Amino acid sequence: MVNKEYITEFFDILNKCNIQYVLIKNDDDRIPESVEDGDDVDILIHPTDYNKFADLMNKEGYIKVHNEFKKYYFIYGLKPDLYLKKNEAYFHAYDRLACTSFTNMGIAKIPLDDYIQNYIWKTRVWDNYNRWWIMDNRIILLYLLVRSVFDKKFFKSKYIREIEKRIQLLDDKDFVYMCEKVFFKFTDRLIEMVKSKQYDNIIIEYKTFTDY
Repeated sequence: MVNKEYITEFFDILNKCNIQYVLIKNDDDRIPESVEDGDDVDILIHPTDYNKFADLMNKEGYIKVHNEFKKYYFIYGLKPDLYLKKNEAYFHAYDRLACTSFTNMGIAKIPLDDYIQNYIWKTRVWDNYNRWWIMDNRIILLYLLVRSVFDKKFFKSKYIREIEKRIQLLDDKDFVYMCEKVFFKFTDRLIEMVKSKQYDNIIIEYKTFTDY
């Protein structure tokens, strides 16, 4: 396991230097106590602070490393990710919440709609116990669906657990509106399938949906 002090030190630096950020997600609340060796902590940095963040990390001794397993093209103005390491702890930073396109052989990263990006910063939540900023539960729920459909192309059991913690938000109007920005006319069917726990069938139905 990664020493949790390495994780908390990282967020202490961001807080002290007033970097606008959010922890993207924390499946099973494993961060900071139970981060496996070699696993990374995913964070989102506000676009206006992205260069400042990169400079700060360099000054604080975080080394930019090459992530051989994640080779993507970043399109539509999305800045390349920053994969950083210090004291055996890894951190993966993006300037906008993104997904992997189904086209281009799955190697293009594209940002989600601007409405979603703006919503993240308007609704981020301060976690007083861990002393870091997290995303609103609507965004987390949306991202778990996006991550499963576009990036992983299946629903991991840990993602299902996290989705079902937020199942009551499926009918929330803000969530539905943002979901439509990603899944368009498939949104109603997606929500219906999640409610009925048809996780194994969602990907194939999405790929074969004809009324997009």
